[in-house]
Amino acid sequence: MALMVDGNYSEIDDLRAEDSKLPDVTNGEGIDPQEKLDLAAREIQVEVEAFLSWEERGRVEQVMASAGLKRWHVLKTLEAVYRDAYFSQLNDRYGQKWKHYLALAAEQRQRYFEAGVQMVTHPVRRPFRVCAEGLDGLHPAATYWLKATVLDAEGRESAPSGEVVLTSPVPHSMQATLMFPLENATHWNLYAGAEETSLGLQNAEPMPVSETWVLPASGLVSGRPPGDGQPVDFTVVRSGLLRRG
Repeated sequence: MALMVDGNYSEIDDLRAEDSKLPDVTNGEGIDPQEKLDLAAREIQVEVEAFLSWEERGRVEQVMASAGLKRWHVLKTLEAVYRDAYFSQLNDRYGQKWKHYLALAAEQRQRYFEAGVQMVTHPVRRPFRVCAEGLDGLHPAATYWLKATVLDAEGRESAPSGEVVLTSPVPHSMQATLMFPLENATHWNLYAGAEETSLGLQNAEPMPVSETWVLPASGLVSGRPPGDGQPVDFTVVRSGLLRRG
């Protein structure tokens, strides 16, 4: 499971799956849905951080992007979209949708905290991206899809980075390097495939973060697919105690 601080735990496609009219609204009213996703994520992070501080357990960097958190994020983003649309036009239809998602987001927030905040003891943040570059070589024209993960000194593997696509219309080779590894990352893995749905691990052993991967003469290998990050270690639930201080 990815970490909350990794970001992008909900996407625009998730918003469209919840509300099929979203593209009409955002295009018609000049609303950037990615900005609203980012805003909702920041607001949620503030609330989760306050909860952990109240419970005096854990740090926000340890919080996992659970299904409940993603659901809250989607609903809170849609709430923000329709709030802006309503105040732009004072359109009652937008106002009703705003209040609808406002109520759903509040209900999901309560469910999320009642279920507890899922945490990992030793967080490993996913890498920002992998940088892929075509080189002179003999491989025939092809398109590649690539993702990377990082590992800490104990072998704990992060969620995968965002996807990078590299196309070469001519004979070629390819190399890939890790961009901006975080401080506790010691090694990395590269996952690549000739199809978006068939990414496999390309290195036999985790590579030091400073090492460059080069496409071998034999081409890509069909290694294991990327996972979705670290497993949950513990859950922080409401104590039900009135704290004084």
